[in-house]
Amino acid sequence: MEGRTIFTESEDCVDLGLRAGAMVFRSVRVSPANAELRTAIADEIGRIRTRLSSVSEIRSIPEIVKVQDILQTVGVKSRRRISSTESLLRFALKHGALPSINNLVDAYNLVSLRTSSSLGAHDLDRIATPVELRLLCGGERFVPLGSAVEEAVTAGEFGYVDALDRVICRLDIQQADFCKVTAATTNVLLIIEATTVHDSVRLRRVFEETEEIIKHHCGGEAEVVAFPY
Repeated sequence: MEGRTIFTESEDCVDLGLRAGAMVFRSVRVSPANAELRTAIADEIGRIRTRLSSVSEIRSIPEIVKVQDILQTVGVKSRRRISSTESLLRFALKHGALPSINNLVDAYNLVSLRTSSSLGAHDLDRIATPVELRLLCGGERFVPLGSAVEEAVTAGEFGYVDALDRVICRLDIQQADFCKVTAATTNVLLIIEATTVHDSVRLRRVFEETEEIIKHHCGGEAEVVAFPY
């Protein structure tokens, strides 16, 4: 993208076992999810429910175990704060469905269900790049999704921070309100977070599937701006 750095991951986070990269989607159309996408999600949940029957089985999935270990390493009690992927699987298992947010969020939730990786989208025009996945210092600004009140973050946790020192996602659990995707969003930074459990071949497939599904349901053009190493 014109030689600009859009996304980076610190060595500290790589050492933890995180593997995160990013894509930019431009000229997307954000709208309610159509029947085709909702059916695809329902079909995937059906497959999940045939192989998983309890929370303990979800928590034994290697990708989930690795994230639990990382959360514990940075001082997070994973029984209280579970990863976005585990939360998504738990909801699907319990309810047999996912809440419909919009076509973009629903599309990346489908990818997350299929790949056991964590995906999150942010309005690119509302953030200052580069965004960095790094360990937090504790002084960063963070207003969680759905709130207007700034919330303190904990030093030593990992988070995604823009160039103005604003947390756009705390851990992989809480997204920020200021850069949420809405019907007015046209350009998106989509972050894909995995761990060392995902090898490079699997990660390539996650990126390819993300591009295919989001372009199919939301239109626009896609570019990989950072691939995990």
